[in-house]
Amino acid sequence: MILKKLEDGVVVSAVEIISFEVEIEDLSATIRVVLDDTQNSEAIYHQAPGDKHIFQIVDENNDIIRIIHQ
Repeated sequence: MILKKLEDGVVVSAVEIISFEVEIEDLSATIRVVLDDTQNSEAIYHQAPGDKHIFQIVDENNDIIRIIHQ
């Protein structure tokens, strides 16, 4: 899986990920992503209505698995 960051419809960064977990509470979600790097770093994203930045989690075929607005 790949985590992509988009700005104005353009991918500005992409990194491989091992897994992600979603917790939903009220209208917001917390997404925990384990990145495939030397430390297996964990990134945490919060998604709520009106968020600006867009991240996509895609599979090896570039099919979208999850969209995150932050």
